[in-house]
Order: sequence, then C-alpha cells, then structure tokens
Amino acid sequence: MKNQQLFVKKYLLTKKYSQNFSRILWHIIQKIKLLINTKEPIKTLFSPSLLLLFIFLFTACQNSQPDTTVSENTPTNVSRLSTQLTLNDAVLEQSNQEGNLVWKIKAKRTTYSEDRQIAYLEDITANLLQDKKVILKLKGKQGEVLEQGNVILLREEIVASDARNQSVLQGNVVEWRPLENVLIIKDNLQGNHPNLVVTANTAKYFTDTESLELTGQVVANTLEPSLLLESDRLLWQISQQKVIADDPLKVVRYQKETITDRLLANNGEVDLNQNTITLNNNVELTSVEPKLQVAANSAIWDYQQRLISSERPIQVLEREQQLDITGNQGQIDFQTEIVTLKNGVKGINNREQATLYSQQAVWNIPKKVIIATENVIYNKAEPKFDLTGDKAVIKLEENKAIVTSNRPNRKPVVSIVSNSPE
Repeated sequence: MKNQQLFVKKYLLTKKYSQNFSRILWHIIQKIKLLINTKEPIKTLFSPSLLLLFIFLFTACQNSQPDTTVSENTPTNVSRLSTQLTLNDAVLEQSNQEGNLVWKIKAKRTTYSEDRQIAYLEDITANLLQDKKVILKLKGKQGEVLEQGNVILLREEIVASDARNQSVLQGNVVEWRPLENVLIIKDNLQGNHPNLVVTANTAKYFTDTESLELTGQVVANTLEPSLLLESDRLLWQISQQKVIADDPLKVVRYQKETITDRLLANNGEVDLNQNTITLNNNVELTSVEPKLQVAANSAIWDYQQRLISSERPIQVLEREQQLDITGNQGQIDFQTEIVTLKNGVKGINNREQATLYSQQAVWNIPKKVIIATENVIYNKAEPKFDLTGDKAVIKLEENKAIVTSNRPNRKPVVSIVSNSPE
C-alpha cells in the first residue's frame, strides 16, 4: 500500500509524467465518484490492491489541499497531497476468532492516522453483539479505535443502553474493551433504570454479567418507595435487581419528601424486587416516628413495610421514656409501633430505676405498655424489691407493674407495684 502511494505521489508531483496519464487518472477518479454516488459495490469491480490505490487517490483529491509553501528547491507548480485517509459515513466491524461479529461502529466521519493504527471517529453509533444479538448500544460525539479494535475510547455525550435490563449509562469519558466484556466510565457516571438512579465518579459495566461496579462518591436513589443510598463503593447487579455494599453504607428512607428513617451499616445488600436490605456489622437505625434507635450486628429491613428483624441480639432505645430493651431475637414494626423480643429479654427503665428479665416481651409504644412472659423477674432500686412470676404487665405512663404467677403446683400470686401517689 505505501509503495503504491509513494509511486502515485512521485509521478503526481513531478513534470516527468505525460498529459495522457493525467487524463487517465482523472477518468479513474470520476469513475470512482460515480460508483460511490450510485452505491455500487466497488470491491466487486476491482482487485484489492488496485481498489486501495483508487480509494487513496480519490480521498486525497477530495480531502487534501495543495501545499502552497515554496522553497528554493521546489518548483512553484508542485503541490503535496496529504497521506491521511478520511472516510464519511464509514462502518467499522470486528469479529472474534470464531468469525462471529463482536462490534459494529458507524461514524459520520472516520480519519485514520498515517500508520493506519488509529481511527479517529466523529458522531458515533455502535453496537456490541453477543451470540449474534445486539446487547449494548452506544452513542458518542468523538472516539478512537486502538489496539486493532480491542480498545475503543469515547468522549462527549456518551450514552450506553442495554435492552436486556432497560438500563441506560451516561458519562463524559468511556473506555470500551469489547473482548473483555467491560465498559469503563471514567468521568461523571449516571445510570438510569426504572427502579434505580445512580451517580458515581467512575464505574465499570460488565456486559456478560450485567453488573455495574461503582466507585467514588456513589449515590443511588430508588423510586418507589424512595430511598437514598450512599457509599464509596457499590456493586449493582442489574439483572438480579440487587445492590451490594462491601463498604460502609448509609440509607435514608423518605415518605414523599419527609425523612422517616436513617440507617448505617458496615455492609449490606439491597434486594430491589423484595424491597429489603440485609445488613451486617454495626447496624444502626434511627426512626423519626416513633422516636426509636435500634442497634444490631445483623438485621433484615423491609423498607417498604418499615419492618426490621434480627435473629441475633437487637437493642431498642427510646430516649423520651429512657427505656433500653434488648432481646436475643426481635422485630420492630415502625408502622404499628410494636416491638417484639424473644429468647431472652432484658429491659431497663432508667427513669424509674427498674429492671425486667423475661423470655418474651411485647412493647406497645402507643399504649405505653410492656407485656413480658415466661420466667419473669422484675426489680426496682427504690423502693427496693424483687418480683418473679409468669407474666408482667408494665404500664409506663402509670408507673405501675403487675406481676402474676399461675403455676399448677401452687396458687396464683398477684403482685402490684405502683409509684403513683395515692
């Protein structure tokens, strides 16, 4: 190819070739123009080597301007033609070793570097294929094809859409590695999905697993119900509708525009289909109404129903009543405002200096009543006393505790303790 180009340039830029050759060359170029305008397949009319020569001549005449710079040793009537190849509305394709099409790019303007190692693209539309099906569509203003088509750089107004999961990714700078099944968004990622909207500094989209790895100031918003997720790193498994946080996770729940709950955990997994978050390590939840703080080492939060449960120790703190109650297992329903604890319960009323032990306990927050059952022990520091029984009803507003025992081998015993003035 280079020898053919040098051959043409040599004879075009000297006075030694005849006018007959110039006329023949002019007719060749006109023939190529005619073929291109009629969209007749050129490759079926010429040999490959001659076709490349004609394309070069036509492109040079169409896109190059004569160099009017004159030196002492250069005749004034000799011009130089650019060796850069430019194509309009070109289609680029690449196949794998099996012969299957991997990607297809259409660009409004394609310009090749002098060594033909880089293709510079403008106004790009591209498709990524898998098993002969389009799985990813991309658009961008500018781009480059590098490393024999194994790396494609895209810049400005980039949009990538995956019809398999209805996700749309946008960014300013994207590196596309088709053979590695990865799309690297290097600047200002925004991802949109019917269930989730995400932003991050950078991201990697793995097209084979349909998962998006987000890093740097990650913010995600669910649409219904409304959640705000924040972390330094998230993995969004789009096809499975799961968001995984291995780094500390912050969650804020909204009811319309009002915050209802705030949650922190060292890591967690959001199931967007089930509207649940599985949380681990240093779980803290703060509820605005009722005013509760919940702490656990692991928990499952149904954020749609506002229900948190744990199979491990869970602590509930109510600051207004100065109540601190813990169970080895438990559940808090923030909509009904009922706390249920079991398999060993300890409750502390700091204001009344009273302590409760039992196997099970149900705390009705609106009624301000705690009902404890099985192996109940209730004691107070002032006046000092200890009561045991099978059931205790503690009325917080009345500062009254009723402890009852009803065992078959002895008569029922009822003990009532009240701090209310007579």
